[in-house]
Amino acid sequence: MIALSRMIAIAGIGIGVSIGAVGIAQAQEVTLRLALSSSKPHPFNTAADLFAAKVDELSEGSILIDIFPDRQLGDVKELTEGVRFGTVDMTINSSSAMADQIPAIEALQLPFLIDSYAQFADAATTPEAQALYADLESSGAIALTIYEGGMRHFLTVDKKIEVMEDFSGLKTRVAPVRLHLDIWNAVGVNPTPMAYGEVYTALETQTIDAVETNISSIEAEKYNEVAKEVLLTGHYMWPGLLMMNKAKYDSLTPEQQEILQQAALETVKPQIEALQQFDEDLMVKLEQEDGLSFATMSPELKAELREAVAPVYEQYVTNHPAIQPFLDAVDALRESN
Repeated sequence: MIALSRMIAIAGIGIGVSIGAVGIAQAQEVTLRLALSSSKPHPFNTAADLFAAKVDELSEGSILIDIFPDRQLGDVKELTEGVRFGTVDMTINSSSAMADQIPAIEALQLPFLIDSYAQFADAATTPEAQALYADLESSGAIALTIYEGGMRHFLTVDKKIEVMEDFSGLKTRVAPVRLHLDIWNAVGVNPTPMAYGEVYTALETQTIDAVETNISSIEAEKYNEVAKEVLLTGHYMWPGLLMMNKAKYDSLTPEQQEILQQAALETVKPQIEALQQFDEDLMVKLEQEDGLSFATMSPELKAELREAVAPVYEQYVTNHPAIQPFLDAVDALRESN
């Protein structure tokens, strides 16, 4: 149960942290428990495997990451609290779960801010992105980097969404996060906060009509068995913070800390590239084997959605001084590509 699920050889992207071999040799061997609420093949699980493999490589086997997937050690809230209080060493959890404690992190999910996985991969490793989670340390945890859980789309049990009015009143599962509630209230659905593990049954019994979700979760959580219509809205990303208990991190040697930092940063781009390819392949499979329908938005619907959420966007931009610099960094990346 606690064995590392797989070891993946990956190529680094050259962050440039120098690690001393003598420091590694002298450091005591360390085992860290990394727990997840998600199930394979969720992108956060891929990120965990990539990170563990890179840590093993850089530490020459002296740092072992034991991975506990599938909510073995708790759900999103329990794992977040577990890392803060030290009962869990590490987790990869959605950034939205930390919004109450670090409001700046909401910048990552402002609607229609980031247009592609490639743009997110560039933005996630900027100093401006790192500044968004700097306040996390006051809660007893640190974040090593940001991974991606999958661009979010709109899945309904059986209703096709073609025009703005089709959203009206749909009982839609959203994460219990203020920003998400504000976004979906602006769109006009009936947003329904619900625990992640309850969504399948709610779709199956049609307690809810829809869920905003990523492509990988459709298969990982078996939503494809009970819901068939996907509108590819790409309304926001689903970033995941690689969090670690601060006291545990501080107990490591500087060389061990550098290994964790380097492994985290070097695996962001490979994880997001793998996610993009996985999404593309999975959509083909879900369409051909499970009968799901994937529809793209018309330019008119996309413009109406952007207009509907514009007031929410403007409200949240002013919530923290680190947000505007991040938005400026994203704009600069967009202009340079």
